Amino acid sequence: MKNILAYIIKVRIPHAVNSLTSSENRVLRLFTFEGILITMINNLVGSHNNLFATRLGASDYELGLVTMLPQLVGMVVLIPGGILTDSMKNKRDMVTSALCAVAFIYTLIGFVPAFGSYKLGVFLFLLALSSAPMTVYNVSWQAYFSDVVHPNGRNSILAVRSAIGFLVGVTITMTSGALLSRADLNSDKIRLHQIFLWIGALLLLIQIFVLRKIPGESAKKTNRISIYEIKKAFSELLHNRRFLGFAGVALFFYMTWHSDWTLYFIGETQYLGMNEAWLSYVNIGNAVIQFLTMGIWSKINSKHGVRFAIIFGSLGIALCPVAMIFTTGLNMANAKLIFLILNILFNITLATTNLNIIQCLLEVIPESNKTLNISVYTTLVTLSNGIMPMLGVALYQALGGDLKALQTVFWIIFVLRIIATGLWALRWWILRKANEV
Repeated sequence: MKNILAYIIKVRIPHAVNSLTSSENRVLRLFTFEGILITMINNLVGSHNNLFATRLGASDYELGLVTMLPQLVGMVVLIPGGILTDSMKNKRDMVTSALCAVAFIYTLIGFVPAFGSYKLGVFLFLLALSSAPMTVYNVSWQAYFSDVVHPNGRNSILAVRSAIGFLVGVTITMTSGALLSRADLNSDKIRLHQIFLWIGALLLLIQIFVLRKIPGESAKKTNRISIYEIKKAFSELLHNRRFLGFAGVALFFYMTWHSDWTLYFIGETQYLGMNEAWLSYVNIGNAVIQFLTMGIWSKINSKHGVRFAIIFGSLGIALCPVAMIFTTGLNMANAKLIFLILNILFNITLATTNLNIIQCLLEVIPESNKTLNISVYTTLVTLSNGIMPMLGVALYQALGGDLKALQTVFWIIFVLRIIATGLWALRWWILRKANEV
C-alpha cells in the first residue's frame, strides 16, 4: 500500500500536473478542468442516486426505474438534440445551454423531500427530466471536442482529463461516503443528498464558465434542420460499413455491461452487507486503479491503436461478475474485503472504456451531420442502458429473487461478456489484416 501511495504521489500526480501547467497545453488544461468538474458532479449526484432513492423508500423494482427512466427520456431527446446542435454556429452553445438546464433541475431535486408521500415519485420524475439536458450535453460535447481538437491530440487530452478526473473522483467519493456513513438518522442522510445536489448545481455553473474559456470554435458551417438531412444522415450511416461494424460490436458490449448495473448494487448491499462507506471504498478502488493505469493504456493506444486496448477493457469487465459470484458464496465476515480486492484487480483495464470507445467512434463517424450521427449511435446505447438493468433485475426476480438467482444471472452475464470480448478482438484483427488505421 505504501508503494502504491508513493507511486501516486511521486510519479503519477507530478506527471499529470506537469502536463496541465505547460504553457503549450491551454486547451488540455481547460478540458481537464472541465472534466474535473463533471466528475465531481457525477460523484456527488449520479453515483448516489440509488442510495437517495433507497432513503426515500424505493423497492428493488423502483431502483430499476432509477436507471431505466432517465435513459429512456435521454433517448427521446438524442436525435432532436443532435439536429439542433448541428444547426448551431458553434456547438459549444448547446453544451453550455444543456449544463444550465441540468443545474436548474438539480436544484429542484434538492427540494424533493418536501413532497411527503409523493417524494419518491417526484424524485423519479425530476431525475428522468434531468437526463434530457445531460444527454444532450454528452452528445454535443463529443461533437464539440472533435471539432476543436485535432485527432492527433485527442488521446493525450482524454488520458490526462480522465486521469485527473479519477483522482478527484476518489477524493469526492471518499468524502461523500464518509459523511453519509456517519449520519445516524435517515433524515440526516437525506439532508446530505440535498446538499450534494445543490453543490452539483453550483459546479455546473462553474463548468459553463470554464467551457467558455476554451480557445477555438467548432465548425462555422451550419446545417438546415429538415427531414432531408435526417434521411441523409441515416442513409450515410446505413452504408458506412466501418460504422456498422463498430456499432454492432459496441452495442452488444454495452448490453452485456449494462445488464448488471442494478444487480451489482443489490449484490453489494443486500448480500455482501455494504454500507455507504464500503460502497465508497469500491468506487475509490476503481478510481485509483484507473488513475494508476491510465498512462499505460494511453501509451498502448499510441503504439497499437485505440482498437487494441479495448479488448482488455472488455475482458476485465467480463471478470467482474466472477468477483460477485465468488464472494457472495463466502459465508464469512471478510467477504466484503475479498470482493473489494477482486473488483479492483478486475478493473485494472477499465480505463480503456472511457479512453478508447469515444475514439473508436470518432474514427468511423461521418463528418457531415456529425452530432446527429453521434446521436443516432448514442440513442442505441442509451436504449440499452435504460432496458438492460431492468431486464437483469426481472430475470433475477423470475429465477426466485434470492442468492442462487443472483449468482445464476451473473454467470449468464459472464458468458455474454466473454463473447463481447471475442467480438472486440475479431474487429481488431479484421481491421488490422485490412491495414486500416
